[in-house]
Amino acid sequence: MSLTLIIGPMKSGKSLELISLIAPFEYTKKRVAMVQPVKNVRDSNVESRLGLKRAAQKVTSLSEFSAQADVIGIDEIHMFPRTDISVLKAWLLDGRELLVSGLDLDYQGRLIPMIADILTLKPELIIDKKAVCEICGEYDGRFTTITHDGKRIRRGLPHVVPEDGTYVFGVACRQCFFG
Repeated sequence: MSLTLIIGPMKSGKSLELISLIAPFEYTKKRVAMVQPVKNVRDSNVESRLGLKRAAQKVTSLSEFSAQADVIGIDEIHMFPRTDISVLKAWLLDGRELLVSGLDLDYQGRLIPMIADILTLKPELIIDKKAVCEICGEYDGRFTTITHDGKRIRRGLPHVVPEDGTYVFGVACRQCFFG
């Protein structure tokens, strides 16, 4: 049916956007379900930082998702294995409505491979969120930063780093990220 991609840095409201976009489908005759990766250790539901939440099935791979659904909301898509792109493609060809959200860039400002793969599916809608830069305070944060013991990490970590308390995730605008 269609594919909506919600991207942006940490703390930009991606999960809130996903919940708000999927909510109207609850009033249709379509079956609606949410899924998120087990790698997302921050919460057990799809949950916004404002506290709005929706139940979701946690899986390692989208191929394990068992709900029979016409509309599927997928949070933290960047945490799923790249091989799951074939599952997304199959769901689209089967006529399902997909709404997916996740980080687009890693802590080095590199496009996350799963997002690059999703872009090859040509989403009907791409929503690019931004957040407040935690360095200068401007509402133009587009990059995710990672710090450890008060020092910004610029290399040596994988594309996807679970938010398990080991590192502190932040947001930076272009000027502060590259400056």
